[in-house]
Amino acid sequence: MTTRSGVSKAANVPEPETSPGDAATASSEVWIGVATGSRWRWTYAIGFALVLVSGFAAALLNPALPRSPSERFSDGSWAEAYQRSFDAASPLLAPARTAWGIIDTGLFGQGRLGVLVGEEGWLYSREEYATVPDAAGAIEATVARIASVRSSLAEQDIDLVVALVPAKAAMVPEHAPAPLPAAAAERYEALVTQLRRAGVIVSDLRPPLAGLPDGTPAYLRTDTHWTPAGAAVAAASIADTIDEHAPFDGLGQRRYRTELGSLHEHWGDLTVFLDLGPLLPRLGPPADMLAVPQTRSLDPASGDLFGPVEVPVALVGTSYSADPSWNAAGALREALGADVIDAAVSGLGPWEPMRRYLEGEAFVTARPQVVIWEFPERYATLEGYGPEVTAW
Repeated sequence: MTTRSGVSKAANVPEPETSPGDAATASSEVWIGVATGSRWRWTYAIGFALVLVSGFAAALLNPALPRSPSERFSDGSWAEAYQRSFDAASPLLAPARTAWGIIDTGLFGQGRLGVLVGEEGWLYSREEYATVPDAAGAIEATVARIASVRSSLAEQDIDLVVALVPAKAAMVPEHAPAPLPAAAAERYEALVTQLRRAGVIVSDLRPPLAGLPDGTPAYLRTDTHWTPAGAAVAAASIADTIDEHAPFDGLGQRRYRTELGSLHEHWGDLTVFLDLGPLLPRLGPPADMLAVPQTRSLDPASGDLFGPVEVPVALVGTSYSADPSWNAAGALREALGADVIDAAVSGLGPWEPMRRYLEGEAFVTARPQVVIWEFPERYATLEGYGPEVTAW
């Protein structure tokens, strides 16, 4: 026959004889596959009740409960806004996340969706491994949109140079949790080949990022991004590409010097997916040690305060260029020997920053001779970041 828990008993197996001293054992039954005595059932029940009561009390005492968001109710915006405010004000949310983060990282060696935990404290973005079902079609759409931007700029006598940033998992595979799937592993080469076939100038950053001297890392261990040293060799490679395929007036005519700041701990953007809260320094991977460089001009300032602003190069892209910690724009100024407008924006992917720049005042009032488009390869096949998401 079958008990209430669904655990089968043999019909012809006799029940074991018990003595009065074995009353606790005799009263035990199988419940969800676990033998539990009556006293333990009470312990579980009381504990579960305490959790329910605590959660209910915390919900009632949440200051967000009586407040109503101003978003519309009909399209679901109100519910999303209320959930965000409720979670932010919940006194149990942060401790619960930290507790689960300790279990998730310490016991299972993994983090929240968004990060992949590699070896020796290396963290990788899950986005680098993700591809849409039709990766080849997504790459073709990406190439077509980039080529259309190149054509539009060419009509205004402006050269476009695409600086294609390779995935960290492709450049530092020895610490990765798994090899990149075929569609992601072949993505960079397909982009370079098709872009060049479409007439787009591409700076292939794989060789310089793979060849830093003395084992200097090109990518941060706990971050998605490159190190300042990686950004510097990438800038030198981009400058060589421009010198060969898109030289401009003023190339190499200004002088810059880069100096390193003091060394400090840097907790990368991927550590937030570990949910370790204040215990991150003790239970998480060691922090990266980072010295932020700063580049300054060695030339005297122009005396004409009201003259036209002439900056020959514009840098458009993502947080690889926008975050001052890597000094990508400064490294480009020094490598090119020319001033650079930094129009990169963090957190928006590669398409939206380009749209904003081309439609913005900086492009209209100070037309560059060259536009550098820093473009991380993963966005070519990342769902939700295709060229169709930006209305040009």
